[in-house]
Amino acid sequence: MSPLRQRYFIVISYVGLLILGLGGVLLIPLVSLFFFPGEVSYLKSFLVPSLAAIGGGFSLWRGFRLKGEALPLAAPDAALIVTFIWIAAVILGAIPFILAQVLSPLNAVFESMSGWTTTGLTMVNPDKVPHIFLFWRSLMQFVGGAGLVVIMLSAIVGSLGPGVYEAEARSDHLVPHVMHTARMIIKIYLGYYLIGVVLYRLAGMDLFDSLSQAMSALSTGGFSTHSANIAYWHSLPVEVVTIVLMLLGTTNFATHHVLLASRGRKGFRDTELKLMGWLIIVITPLIAFSLFRSGLGNLGDSFRKGLFQVVSALTGTGYSTTNLNNWSDFPIFLLIILMIVEGGTGSTAGGIKLYRAAIIIKSIWWWIKKQFYPSSAVIQRAIWRRGERLEVQDKHIQAVAGFIGLYLLTYLVGVLIFLGSGFSLRQSMFEFASAMGTVGLSLGITAPNMPLGTKVAEIFGMWLGRLEFIAIFHAFIRIGQDLKMSKNKRGQG
Repeated sequence: MSPLRQRYFIVISYVGLLILGLGGVLLIPLVSLFFFPGEVSYLKSFLVPSLAAIGGGFSLWRGFRLKGEALPLAAPDAALIVTFIWIAAVILGAIPFILAQVLSPLNAVFESMSGWTTTGLTMVNPDKVPHIFLFWRSLMQFVGGAGLVVIMLSAIVGSLGPGVYEAEARSDHLVPHVMHTARMIIKIYLGYYLIGVVLYRLAGMDLFDSLSQAMSALSTGGFSTHSANIAYWHSLPVEVVTIVLMLLGTTNFATHHVLLASRGRKGFRDTELKLMGWLIIVITPLIAFSLFRSGLGNLGDSFRKGLFQVVSALTGTGYSTTNLNNWSDFPIFLLIILMIVEGGTGSTAGGIKLYRAAIIIKSIWWWIKKQFYPSSAVIQRAIWRRGERLEVQDKHIQAVAGFIGLYLLTYLVGVLIFLGSGFSLRQSMFEFASAMGTVGLSLGITAPNMPLGTKVAEIFGMWLGRLEFIAIFHAFIRIGQDLKMSKNKRGQG
């Protein structure tokens, strides 16, 4: 068998294995039937796609699995696996909504993409949807936030799959071995989740809401079990617990590992954490004062609303405790900036990421310092990451600048699509920043009746934002190169 053919056999077999795993995930929402037995009629909406995924995935895995020693799984191959499995996950995630006639096919795909990418923009009214689908929405975010492929594949293929970790837009390994990394993520993630459930119960939520909201909050997803979102509870303790979970979810898993491994203050030196702290400290008072001046509440209420929305936007969660349509342009613009920058690398969030923003900000400062120093002077360029001091080289700055440029260019294209559909500049910038940053905050224009072009643009924006372009580009470039190579071989034959 040729190396090219062998590589694709490996890719297809692992995709099959992941689809098999997704079939198992589709069975988990059936747990909600213990809380709401009257919804048993929706059993087949999950059972049918689950059995199909298990059967189809097992067939692909066994049919294409290679015997003996296989080729190493390179990054482009991992990108193919990630791209294909995300497409499969979105389709499988949409099927229950379609079979139960809860959503149209396109709206179901939108909801599924929003779930797996932990965005939180929605096509449903939670108050009118059966609880089993509310649980499914939260579960998609929980699994997608931890890393759909990292968790399901890395723990299985071990040393064959280091490229998979990077292909899912994650670069910081907690421990040298990818399999151990995946297991460590699971332990940290599940531990925080259980703590979140307990805290929500103590804050006054019922058990079903606690189980669902903790999944969405920790995954920085933002799906809620009520149309009023977090404002439904009108509870300061609920908001505090939610803020804590959002901050935990948006922090790099590697930083969590450093903090939990008793490395003292090393973890708190992390540049991403410092930038996140400064953004919250600086922008919260600005928004609070703007709300107060606009008459949207007293100073205390304005600060409470401002802090929650700042953390929600910066962490990429999308939870809300107020109607953003009542806000003036100034605080809305600040939220747009946060939604573009938000998220820690190797976390559950999307966006440009705080690490890249920190690199660019510091690069500008280093450049300014260089203008006032002698040409022979050496400017120290370093940041703190994962508890260690990292020397920043020119290649790091170039890579960051290239990614940010690509991100902003794509963002502008999306904004133009919204403008072309008749939305205002304020609405267009806010809504697409939310979709591409996988945030979920909305000015109310993301709805089942929104224009087709903007709905499709948001679907692709969520996908690109979650995978950070790289995996998708790698996948299509690899397919193109392989097709060209195969064509040349046939021509020579």
